Amino acid sequence: MALSVTALVSVAFSVNGYAESSTSTMNVSVSVEYSCAIESSPMEFGAYSGVVANASTTLNATATVVATCTSGAGARVTLDGGASPGLGSPGAPIRRMRAGEGQFLAYQVYSDVARGSVWGNTAVTGVALTGTGVPQILTAYGSVMAAQLAVPGAYSDELVVTITY
Repeated sequence: MALSVTALVSVAFSVNGYAESSTSTMNVSVSVEYSCAIESSPMEFGAYSGVVANASTTLNATATVVATCTSGAGARVTLDGGASPGLGSPGAPIRRMRAGEGQFLAYQVYSDVARGSVWGNTAVTGVALTGTGVPQILTAYGSVMAAQLAVPGAYSDELVVTITY
């Protein structure tokens, strides 16, 4: 019986073996950096006739550019001159679609519905925005100039859309 009492006494003392404690603080942190992502839709003009339908009026189309930036990020969206740029400055390039060697159809892309501000490739001609954390939709307004006597064919171009933040 002496053995059982000793075992019982040992168990009772070992439960209170952790009566003291100490604490520490664990710091947790992260650095959130400004970031942006950009996507764009195609700009499809449809059929063009420089002799009949578009002899005196431009052919217009739109496309969307969707920019998503972290909240508070200042950004600027620019468009380059395309794969076959004509004369002009980087700020207001003459853009041309191409159907083959020497076959071009001039067009322009604007940042406003009135088609008065060329959407270009500089800080002045790009479109500024401030990030909100949710996608922001920008509209690109395109025009194929009137009365161009282009050779029939499928004309196309590719613009590089850049967001700088």
